[in-house]
Amino acid sequence: MSGTTTNIGPSSTKRRIATLIAIIGLLVVGNHLAGIWPRDVEVAYTVDAEVTGIAVDYLQKGDAVTSVRFTRPDGNGTLLRHTVRLQPGEYVARIILYSSDGSGVEHERRLRVPAAGLSRFDLKEAPKRSQ
Repeated sequence: MSGTTTNIGPSSTKRRIATLIAIIGLLVVGNHLAGIWPRDVEVAYTVDAEVTGIAVDYLQKGDAVTSVRFTRPDGNGTLLRHTVRLQPGEYVARIILYSSDGSGVEHERRLRVPAAGLSRFDLKEAPKRSQ
């Protein structure tokens, strides 16, 4: 038993410290990436039955990030729902509602990502602004 050595010493302590520093670094980087990583956001638009189409541009700092277009033949349903992938932050949803004669009415709503649950925009009988 006199020839046994222990694994405790300066190199073992350095290895543990290096492992600890690496784990802390991974946690910091992971936390940062989680704050900027895009995520799916559920959005629903409640519209009047006369609305036949909807166009939505998601703007961040005035620039369009993504867009979505819906058409509703025969005006079926008043709830339009979709999922959009956005980075965390503040957005403006520029929404144009189209009627059967082709005219459009523009609305703007604010959206904060991440949003808990479903983000709902009620556009029924909203003040109308012609385009």
